[in-house]
Amino acid sequence: MKKRIVRIAAAVLVVLAAAGIIARVNSPALALAIGGYGGDAVIIEEGFTHLPDTARWRVLLAEKDGVKRLAFMEQGLLGFWKPPEAAAELSGEYEGLEYVSLSTQPPCGFYYGYDPYATADTMTHTENWKFATEYISRADWFYHGTNAAQTIMLPEDSLPRDSTLQIYQNGPEYVLHLCQYCKGDGSFDGGFEEVYRALGGCLE
Repeated sequence: MKKRIVRIAAAVLVVLAAAGIIARVNSPALALAIGGYGGDAVIIEEGFTHLPDTARWRVLLAEKDGVKRLAFMEQGLLGFWKPPEAAAELSGEYEGLEYVSLSTQPPCGFYYGYDPYATADTMTHTENWKFATEYISRADWFYHGTNAAQTIMLPEDSLPRDSTLQIYQNGPEYVLHLCQYCKGDGSFDGGFEEVYRALGGCLE
């Protein structure tokens, strides 16, 4: 009798473990469904935050209520993804845009791409980044719009200092990913407003 109970208990544990593995593998799709988003999502960017704890995140486009929406989702306990957080909507001259913003810090003992031995007075991205002595902050902004009139192109000299811009576009729909770095106690130089204005005739 005892052996039979042990065998049944072992079989139940195996089934539960298998169910847990399947649920974890399908966790992103389940989290989207719980949040009311369609499962056919496009991942725009993913990365890690390190403070207070290391966590994986994704910024994505997914359909909700028949419309493509920008959203942010984060991996939680035991690797299961949390339901997405909807992007915030802008108003005024930026009406029709929605955005997600996040700030990331490097893990303890590491620094973002600043070479203290470089001759330039700005940050450089070299092989010496591990020896940096300056603390670097990083901020990421994602802007989603549907008013592109043509292929979006931005003159390089229109970017704020220590910034990069990635553009994801599908016809009139686009996502702008503005990434900025800041040394020590300094401040971010410029922002999305000047980038958006520099796009000029690319947008309606």
